[in-house]
Amino acid sequence: MPLPSTSKLTMITAMYLKGGVLRSTFFIGAGLLATSITAFGDHRLISLGDRRLSIDCDGEVSSATVVLIAGGGRTAKDWVKVQPAVSKFARVCSYDRAGFGESDKAASKMQSVDEVVDDLHGLLKASDEKRPFILVGHSVAGIYARSFVTKFPREVAGLVFVDSAHEGQALRFHELDPKWQALDKEAAQWGLFVKPGERLEWRTELPLIVLGHGRPIQGPKKVTEEVAVARERIWRELQKDLAKRSTHGEFRVAEQSEHNIHLEQPELVIQAIRDVLQK
Repeated sequence: MPLPSTSKLTMITAMYLKGGVLRSTFFIGAGLLATSITAFGDHRLISLGDRRLSIDCDGEVSSATVVLIAGGGRTAKDWVKVQPAVSKFARVCSYDRAGFGESDKAASKMQSVDEVVDDLHGLLKASDEKRPFILVGHSVAGIYARSFVTKFPREVAGLVFVDSAHEGQALRFHELDPKWQALDKEAAQWGLFVKPGERLEWRTELPLIVLGHGRPIQGPKKVTEEVAVARERIWRELQKDLAKRSTHGEFRVAEQSEHNIHLEQPELVIQAIRDVLQK
């Protein structure tokens, strides 16, 4: 689902060809920054066993530490418009997953959700960042955040989902157009349900704000207008569903953004983080 490029950003997606069939997990990369970016304040390489992960932290220690988790295939640099502002009112960290940015490679080419979550937990512990955490996840990182809460419930104080992926989206999109959305092993590795009948059971009592995009995502040219409209409707329904998963959930729309809200309207992400911290 290629997105139009701008002067500073080139958008990418998880569209690919496999067996002559166009596949997609409907994850849109947060963008390849065409200009160099100054590293955040406190940059460290933390050892986890035989490899190191890169983490960047700023701000004074407060009641909770904000953890920014980038979307699929992206790095800490995606938060360049968010982290400096958040550091003025909270401790905030972003990091590079194994195999990306300045972090060492993982044993597997594509980590499972559990591997990503265990890495993040180990990284936060080894870097001695203060609990509890406010997890901010963009795209597939919303799935990582939900898994983190499930595995380590006492370590999380709040959540912000930035146009988050939904575990049930593959099944919904496959029903819409099987040629566009595959139900295969790769989709499952992303944390998406691929078996008919699977449903998201996740619930939380944590404060939660869900930010959904307001401008339609530019999809593949071969997709009909009818499918494109239906895809947007389904995505909005899934965002609202995530907000309802918390007894303290709230859904907000970024009217001027496509998928990369943290780059297009970063002020909305910053305000959501502030609001969750206050709750």
